[in-house]
Amino acid sequence: MMVKAIDLAKTALWGLVGVMVLAGCSAVADLEPVDQGALQEDAVLPGLDGLEGQCPVLEMGLVSGRELPEVKERKVCGHPYPYTIAGINGRNPVSFNTDAKINCVMATQLQRYFADSVQPMALSMLRQPVVEVRVAASYSCRTRNSKRGAKLSEHAKMNAFDMSALTLADGTVLTIEDDWHSMGRKGRFLRAINRSACRYFTTVIGPGGDKYHQDHLHLDHGRHGRKGTWRSCQ
Repeated sequence: MMVKAIDLAKTALWGLVGVMVLAGCSAVADLEPVDQGALQEDAVLPGLDGLEGQCPVLEMGLVSGRELPEVKERKVCGHPYPYTIAGINGRNPVSFNTDAKINCVMATQLQRYFADSVQPMALSMLRQPVVEVRVAASYSCRTRNSKRGAKLSEHAKMNAFDMSALTLADGTVLTIEDDWHSMGRKGRFLRAINRSACRYFTTVIGPGGDKYHQDHLHLDHGRHGRKGTWRSCQ
C-alpha cells in the first residue's frame, strides 16, 4: 500500500507540472505590480523536492542539469535531493554562466519564470530573448546576508537563486547594478521581471529592497508566516 501511495503521489506531481508547463507555453505575463499577499495555489509545489530521484522538469528536459548526492554541511546546511542546473531549455533556451546548485522546487519555478515571464517580456520589450544569465549565488552555507547571528539563509537550503546580469541574443549585457535605475528599456525590463517574479517565488529582493541587493536579484522559495502561505516582494 505504501508503494502504491508513493506511485500515485509521483503521478499526481508529474501531472501538475505538465499542466503548468503547457499553460506557460502560451501565457504572456502582464506587467502590473504584484501586491504582497497570499500565494496563488499553483505558486507552491509542496513536496516536489522530497521525491528521491524525481524532478519532472529535469527528466522532461525542460532544464539542463543532473542530480547530486545528498549534501550535508555543518549539520544545518544542504539538502537531501540536490541538483546542479546549467540552464533552461525550450523555444528560447537560457544558459547559466556557472551551474546553480538548487533543489527541485527552485529548478521548477525558475523554468516557469523564464518560460512564462522573462522571455515573453524580453521579446516584447527588447525585441530579442535572453540567452545567458549570470549567476551571482545559489547554494552557500551561510546566514542571511552573511551576518553573524542572523537566521539561516535560504541559500543554505539550496532554496535560493541570485542573478546579477542577463545577456541578450545580440550580445547586449544588462546588469542589475548598472541598468536597474535606467529610465530606458533596459531598466524598465529589469524592474518588470522583478515584479513578475513574485508570481513564482515567495521572496523576491532587488535594488529596491535593501543595501545588500543593489547588484543582483534574489529569488527564493522560503516559508513566510505561520502557514507558509505569504510572500515578500521588494
